[in-house]
Amino acid sequence: MQARVSGPTWPAGAAAFSKGGILMRLVLIALAALWTVGALIAFLRTRRKPLDAKLSATYLVVWPALLVLMYINQPVALWFAVPVFFGFIPWFLAGPHLWSILQDPDRIKPGEVAGIPIGYWKWGGLAAVLLGLVSDFFLRP
Repeated sequence: MQARVSGPTWPAGAAAFSKGGILMRLVLIALAALWTVGALIAFLRTRRKPLDAKLSATYLVVWPALLVLMYINQPVALWFAVPVFFGFIPWFLAGPHLWSILQDPDRIKPGEVAGIPIGYWKWGGLAAVLLGLVSDFFLRP
């Protein structure tokens, strides 16, 4: 009697994922497109609002677009990819900040962009670029 050796059995829908991840790419593109539509609507609501509202809405539009472009154009240098990846933290906070300043424009504080002090943007951006450069130096083959 001969032992039967077989590979893993895949569920019926797994074929779509094994062929280059086409289904996953379509899902990611659809999510990014829906988010962009929502962010553009938020941006249009800020036409007659203060600059901080416009900057927050712009960040809500630009960061996902930059992330999709980075995903499409792989491989990307780590000195660029790391700051873009860490950009999700202010992006995550920009939505509630925009909502609050659209409700009450008096909540805007000078020296902040998207509700985050400018110093954090400068030092956080510099630290992310440096982390990317160090990672690029030590982790790339």
